[in-house]
Amino acid sequence: MRKRAYLLAGIMAVSVTAAGCGASGGAAKPSEAGEKAGDSGAQQTEAGGTVTWWTWSTEATDAFAKQIEYATANNPNLSVDIQYTANADFMAKLPVAIAGGTGPDIYQMTRPSFELYAASGQAMDLTDAIAASPALQEYLNSLSPEVREAYQFEGKQMAIPFTVESTAIAYNKDIFKAAGLPEPKEIDDTWTWDDLHELAKQLTVKNDKGETVQYGFLAGVDRLPAWEFIWSHGAEMFSEDREVCTLDDPKVAEALKPLVEMYQEGLSPSIDTATQTSGDDIFISGQIAMIPAGIWKIPSYNNITTFEWDVAELPFDASTGKRVSSSNILGLFVNPNAKNKEGAIALLEQLVQPDCQKILADTHTYIPALESVRDGYFEGDVPDNIIAYKNALGYIHPNTLTQYIPYAQFNQEVGDGLKRAFNGEQTIEEAMKETSDIINAVMDDNKAQFQQ
Repeated sequence: MRKRAYLLAGIMAVSVTAAGCGASGGAAKPSEAGEKAGDSGAQQTEAGGTVTWWTWSTEATDAFAKQIEYATANNPNLSVDIQYTANADFMAKLPVAIAGGTGPDIYQMTRPSFELYAASGQAMDLTDAIAASPALQEYLNSLSPEVREAYQFEGKQMAIPFTVESTAIAYNKDIFKAAGLPEPKEIDDTWTWDDLHELAKQLTVKNDKGETVQYGFLAGVDRLPAWEFIWSHGAEMFSEDREVCTLDDPKVAEALKPLVEMYQEGLSPSIDTATQTSGDDIFISGQIAMIPAGIWKIPSYNNITTFEWDVAELPFDASTGKRVSSSNILGLFVNPNAKNKEGAIALLEQLVQPDCQKILADTHTYIPALESVRDGYFEGDVPDNIIAYKNALGYIHPNTLTQYIPYAQFNQEVGDGLKRAFNGEQTIEEAMKETSDIINAVMDDNKAQFQQ
């Protein structure tokens, strides 16, 4: 296990550069403000002591403080030292700490990095702890199968799903009104990516000099919307056993071709433009009619004052009749080197209680993994059609990758491949074949290290 832990630290170093550490949130003490224990009625662990929790989610500071207050009120034997570190620093610091036999008692992780942590001995197998905990059993049994199984590795439950996310299409209502076109939310029960493409053509505007002053759609090289295109078309990026990258599957190129066409037709800001000024900023400035938007974008879009905007559900794939939302389900892990493993399990038992999960929704911080307490997240006036994100939770695809390549490195290679196709250096078929070859070569090197 220790050898594989050091391997992970080495692999992660390929795509993440370490920097300074973030500040500690300090120890949260028990409070009488917490709700009564036992929301679910399931028996909980009485272990206590200080539990160290590492996270990068500074946007969740208030929500996590309330959850810790809840947990320590319901289990006065517990105190929690929550420590916040910038994301890039977190990803560099964590595997090195665990490999060295230190680190936090619990930590959170993104779904695309899960296999790498699980296979490298960086995560404690929670199967036995769950079997001994009616509270955790009840929680996991309450989750939808795709959420519960998102953190299973080789038949073992290696983490507790904590939050979910979904994606949609945000759009400028004023642009649609001026063009006399129906808003996407009015047709999102039937629209396809082909329909979006046609709307993008109609909504792209150039001035007398031939300069684009209004774009129809943002066709980017990030996972959103590329993964939505791939998965809704019925293709996958890896084989079922996660041993082979399958981006060279003709179905992948077929799925991505409309995205490439929209870019090459000038319906989207160029990669250079979207790099110098983010796609979100261009949308907020009123120059893009439609943009793929994860639910985490809502807080920044809520600051828009110069035009009206709303969201619509993702389009269907015309050939499969499916629509798919990528979902970066966050998980809570126990460090196999945890100094207070019993306390860590006791804290997890509190964090999964319905009233504690509900805090995430009611503070509009995250969508809880527990479906029964999500409604508070979707209450509010902006956007009007926020229900689109709630509906999308019914067709999520967890962001599953493989243990043989870090998420950041995979994203970089896929993004580079899309750039080559967008810029006309290669066809999308050639670009995905080259990308698949590069990723498989990296995976083969890492597999050899795993087997040493």
